[in-house]
This record gives sequence, C-alpha cells and structure tokens, in this order.
Amino acid sequence: MRYWIPALIWLVAAAAYAQSHLPIRDFQVEWDRGSPKVSFSAKDLANEEVRRELSSGLRKRLLVRVSAHFRSSNRRLAVRQFSCDVTRDLWEDGYVVRIGKQAQRFKTLGEVLNHCLAVKGLFVGEPKSYEQNKGREIYFSVRAEFNPISKAQCQELIRPSSSDDPVGPITISIVRRQICQAEQTLEFRSKFVQVPE
Repeated sequence: MRYWIPALIWLVAAAAYAQSHLPIRDFQVEWDRGSPKVSFSAKDLANEEVRRELSSGLRKRLLVRVSAHFRSSNRRLAVRQFSCDVTRDLWEDGYVVRIGKQAQRFKTLGEVLNHCLAVKGLFVGEPKSYEQNKGREIYFSVRAEFNPISKAQCQELIRPSSSDDPVGPITISIVRRQICQAEQTLEFRSKFVQVPE
C-alpha cells in the first residue's frame, strides 16, 4: 500500500498543474446574486471532421463541462455541464437538437454550433459554494467534447482488475482514461478572477 500512495499524490498534483496550465481563452465572468455567470465560445471544437459527422444523419453528442477551481489547485468549487444531441434531419433539410427532454430545430449547422458551443450567461454553482471563499482567486476550466463515452460505457470497456497488485488500480485508471476519450476534445480556462467580497 505504501508504494501506490506517492503515485496517487503525484497524479493529483499533476492533474492540478495541468488544469491550471490550460491555455487561457477569452472568457467573460459576471457575478449575479453571489453566483458567477460565464460566457465563452468552444465552437472551434467543430473542425472539418466534426462538422462532417454532425451532418451525417446519425445522432451525435456535444458535451460542455465548466468547473470552478481555486488558483494553483485542482480542487473544484462547482461544476456545470450540459449536452446537445444533434441529428441531421435529411427529410426536412435541417437539424434537431435535444438538450434534456427539450428539442429544437435549426436550419443550418452554424446555428447548431452557436446554440451548443457559444455559451452565454451560464451559471456555474450555487451562491453557497462561493460565500465562504470571498476574496479568493479562482479560475474556470472548460472541457468540450464531441461524442464522449459515458461512464457506464467506459466501465463496460474496462472492468477493474481483481488482482492484489497495488499498481493495478493506477494502471487501470490510466488505460481507462486513454480508451474512454471522446472523438474530439477541447480544453481551456479563464484568467484568474477574484470572488467578490
């Protein structure tokens, strides 16, 4: 057991470093009643290949996850995510986009990308998450994915080892992370911002 604890600490530290060193992008943060509302664009996730896939007529998924973190830390204050299921309607010559149980129709792929990847005024977390951290510096990270693999599908792909080898769980975790990746991923973060006093 004592051999895998340093490895676990190293993985957590590496994750925190990687998260805070994501590329900084244009990112607007407004505070409303103690909660941050964020606006940003992740439309460049949709490269030529993604656009071609979205126009295929098969259902595809765009997932956006936004999380708030303390500066120099991977500790998460709050997270918000949503997904768009996009289907090209070949009969009506347009697109059907589902977010949860709601469905909307769009005429062009550009409108779909604006709806799903150009985020405006998205609340990230409840006021209580920020209330006790007034004055502290935080940042927001974004992970946008095209056709992500769900946790349930990922667990089916790789079942945990029953071995007593202490390195086994770490190896499984690394392999699962590689196999269970989305077809396309975009990650970036905001500048550091201060929680209002």
